[in-house]
Amino acid sequence: MDPTGIDATGSAQSQGGQSLDAARQQLQTIPGLSNTSVDVDETISGLNKHHQVLVAATFDDSAKLPTMIDTLAQIGWSVNEHEPDTGVYVRLRLSPQPVIGEVAKAHGWPGAAYATSTDSLKQLVLLPQGSLRDRFGQWPGSAPEATG
Repeated sequence: MDPTGIDATGSAQSQGGQSLDAARQQLQTIPGLSNTSVDVDETISGLNKHHQVLVAATFDDSAKLPTMIDTLAQIGWSVNEHEPDTGVYVRLRLSPQPVIGEVAKAHGWPGAAYATSTDSLKQLVLLPQGSLRDRFGQWPGSAPEATG
């Protein structure tokens, strides 16, 4: 393990943040959310492994959407299993479905990547690693304060 607390596989060794299970439990306690999930995915490109975190929920208050995007992003950045070098995906399902990426960009996520061709894609935004680090500090970041 190097001095940053990250081993050769890109895993944190209990250095801050929270476990995947703790992140899932925290997400379930946020008022106004249902159908919640937090997952860590691994992809392989050539000889390199990459990780991303997907935080998803159904939300019922479009007025609080910018704050909820930030909260879900921070939960994703706090998962300390593998550094999400690909970024954190936030999926928020609402009715009617706004373009989550446009909301994120308008509220301080300039590197947000998203598509608008289907309602399913409108639910999803990728927040890149650099933007997450700028907003929440080095990975793994702290979990958001309890809401409610």
